[in-house]
Amino acid sequence: MLDVPTAPADLAPATDARRPALLLAGPIAAVSIVLVLVAAAATGGDAVKMVTNGLGIASNVAALAALISMAVGLAILPAQVQPLRHGFGRLAWIIGELGTILVAGGYWSSVFVQPGLAHVDPRAVSDGIASVTAGFVMSYMVMGLGWALIAISLLRAKLVGVSGWFLILASVIAISPAPMRYLPLAIAVTVACGFRLGRRRSA
Repeated sequence: MLDVPTAPADLAPATDARRPALLLAGPIAAVSIVLVLVAAAATGGDAVKMVTNGLGIASNVAALAALISMAVGLAILPAQVQPLRHGFGRLAWIIGELGTILVAGGYWSSVFVQPGLAHVDPRAVSDGIASVTAGFVMSYMVMGLGWALIAISLLRAKLVGVSGWFLILASVIAISPAPMRYLPLAIAVTVACGFRLGRRRSA
């Protein structure tokens, strides 16, 4: 008799079909980066012009959409991945979800607040507001920590392989002051949690 493949014990059946939000996060983030580079070229890299330029606004909308995709996908992941329902995995999920929502809130302000602020007080956009910058940095730290812990939880459960280590690396980059640091994380989330999750054990 032929062996019939079964779903991993730690995964709900048909899990691969239930992660469209996570699959979209990376491609949408890549679009946001392309748009921001085009906007920078069109405005000469002027921060005030970029936040009011149509391409600049579109890049922030795409970044917000990528982060919302990550948050929505992560919100339903514990229903499909048993290690994220309790203990260390549950804590990792809480931190990752909270951090992703916080960073998405920062990009919400980039879409809806900064364009108006650029007309009222251009220096606040060009020089930045210390408290807002500090909040953004803290949000990225929480998000990066959360996704790193999620990767560790998935690696411990043997649900991901190399993609899990890539997710940890991308999480560290998200915590760093590197430019466009949400892009590696969004791509890593798409690969590890949207595409690769469970495939090693279900193959």
